[in-house]
Amino acid sequence: MSNWARRHKDFPAPVRSGDMDLFLEAEIARWLVNRMVPHRQLLDGEPPGTTYADRFSRTSGRRRQAEPKAGGSPYPHVGAEDRKAVEKLMGRLAERVRGPATMADFVNLCLIVMYVRHAEPDRWSRIEKAMAVGQGTQGVQGLLRFLGDVAQETLRRSGDRTDMRGSLLQLEPRSWDDLTAAVRTAAGAGRGAFQLVWESFSAREGLQSFEFCSPVGLASLAAELVLAPGQKATVLDPYMRGGEMLAAAYRHLGDAGGTLYGETLDGRLQAVASLYLLHLGVRPKLTSTRSDRWPPHREHGADVVLTNPPFNMSDAPGPGRRTGDWPYGAPPRGNDNFAWVQYVLGALVPGGRAAVVMPVKAGNSVSAAEREIRRSLIRRGAVECVITLPPHLFSATPVPVSLWLLRRVEQPAREDVLFVDAQELGERMRRRRVLRDIDREAITALVRPWLDGEACPDDAGKHVLRVAAQGLSAVAVARAEIIGEECSLRPADYLGGGHYGAGPDTAMLRAASDDAAERRHRLERGAPGTEHAYRTGPGPVAWDEAVLGDLCEIQAGPSYTRLPATARTRDTGVPLVFPQDLVGGRIAEVTREGVPWETAERFKKFMVLENDIVCVRTGAQQRPALVSASQAGRLLSSNVTRLRLRPTAEVDPLYLHAYLGLRHAREWMSHRAAATAAPSLSSAALGHLPVRFPPMGQQRRCVELLSDLGRRVEAYEEYAAALGRLRGELAEHLLHGSAEPL
Repeated sequence: MSNWARRHKDFPAPVRSGDMDLFLEAEIARWLVNRMVPHRQLLDGEPPGTTYADRFSRTSGRRRQAEPKAGGSPYPHVGAEDRKAVEKLMGRLAERVRGPATMADFVNLCLIVMYVRHAEPDRWSRIEKAMAVGQGTQGVQGLLRFLGDVAQETLRRSGDRTDMRGSLLQLEPRSWDDLTAAVRTAAGAGRGAFQLVWESFSAREGLQSFEFCSPVGLASLAAELVLAPGQKATVLDPYMRGGEMLAAAYRHLGDAGGTLYGETLDGRLQAVASLYLLHLGVRPKLTSTRSDRWPPHREHGADVVLTNPPFNMSDAPGPGRRTGDWPYGAPPRGNDNFAWVQYVLGALVPGGRAAVVMPVKAGNSVSAAEREIRRSLIRRGAVECVITLPPHLFSATPVPVSLWLLRRVEQPAREDVLFVDAQELGERMRRRRVLRDIDREAITALVRPWLDGEACPDDAGKHVLRVAAQGLSAVAVARAEIIGEECSLRPADYLGGGHYGAGPDTAMLRAASDDAAERRHRLERGAPGTEHAYRTGPGPVAWDEAVLGDLCEIQAGPSYTRLPATARTRDTGVPLVFPQDLVGGRIAEVTREGVPWETAERFKKFMVLENDIVCVRTGAQQRPALVSASQAGRLLSSNVTRLRLRPTAEVDPLYLHAYLGLRHAREWMSHRAAATAAPSLSSAALGHLPVRFPPMGQQRRCVELLSDLGRRVEAYEEYAAALGRLRGELAEHLLHGSAEPL
């Protein structure tokens, strides 16, 4: 412990006990989590990616929360401190360090520091020594050269010839302190922050399609659909971007063996992919030296291809296309979507499978050449399944995408194609949608049996609509029928919106409405006569009355001059609460804007906690909202006010929230809002609002009765929504003749 403490400035400080220095075990374990055991120093039985914390936990008898292993969640653990570090790195600090260099050069600096800090402690100690003795302009250049040398050596050992040194020397930090601050911030972030830096870069405005990173959930879904856990396979990504697809393959396969190959036409991204995969403990075989964009022959075939190629781009700006092998038809000039599809199929061994991310419009584009390629793909059985995914999966573009599952076969394995609509899945997070574990599991449970040979239920040869989960539907369509029409590979063309080849299967929709009705009946049976669970009272006799200012701490949001629009962000950071977010007495889960973590630290006094109440300060008065547990930690915007009950107040927060939602309370607030261009209610004025309240027991009985009625309202609304979905599905078919009333 003492040796580590002398060698590393960030080592936890000891606690003095008598004449001894003792170290807190939990702090040591946390510090060791970020220190990976070098590959050459692994002990027998230790897999790649083992950290010194793993060894420490074995010898100390402690159990710690492990990093995600193969087969587990695809999302690396990212704590709040890691997010703060990335916010700091990718904000103004990045601008001060990179100067005229590109953001990609600064990202390279962050990634190499993170990798060396976690994976190569000996090299990191050399970097620390260099920072301890350097200073000034010469020190800046010296440190950048030293980091460049370390990066070159690290990449060369893995077979990557990328000029990372030249990239780092493009940086022009304003000062020695700025550079060392960036290095120490990157080094202090956890292992999960590595992916976060790359995603933050990919989310920046103005990037091209080829610069987007593949979302982790999307990459994991692709791997789960075409790879079996523990399978020994050769996996190729011919357009590897930042290595996300290969990383997903490695997480899914575990240590079963096999080889990961990656190709790219951009050496900068090759360095990112190399460091990302090395960070996971795997040594891939990557190259950016493909002499022919579409080589007709390859050294080795792949069992599985996972890729997210650039959309709607061309490899040949001139009058002709470079040579390529186009067994399904020559792609049109100006768009390589179907060049990528054929290149992927050509890279597979016979029987091999591929998952390719494609733009939705490629499935039914009007190009005659693309339609003929689709016809050939369908006729020869190369397309097994097409899945439409939710929009907004990518940070920098709302373009909806689909996942094409392909197979290289001599003869078609089956006579139909599975079309899946998963557009309603995913969870909204800021401007993106994220595929959760439950979403991926629903899609995989539907598609994997199909790929393994299981047939869909048959209804006399007709289409059968299956709803596997809310928002997920699928249909099997005969290849002959697809070819006979527009050769569309767009699921919506077979699940409604123009294709009515058979009657609907509304059993699942009926079941959903029946379930909603049953929940409604259970609530009725559980609280019979709730609407009569009250009687005429004597009025507020023996009730207490106080003004709001005596019951609550009233805190208005920060002024606009302190928190202007320029200080906000739409992608990351701490969410802000705006008047528009107060809907139905709650705060909307979808956030509009936030502030960076470092900004939020300066505005802690404006943070909301569970059971706080938020009111409109400036603008039209709306029903105040109660803060839920999941919304704690958000910040007030300039136009709202926070109410927090004092510890001495004998008022239940749910009672006060219901009281402030009464018509007379809202009218009181509206009448006292200053008549300016936008009505504004000051904290001083709000503090005079009179509040009447009975003893605590009666308050809680009132709240319980109102809450029960609210749950019943929600149940009725859910039932009505289920009936509405059933009506919409029937209307699509009744009014096109594929169904008729009895």
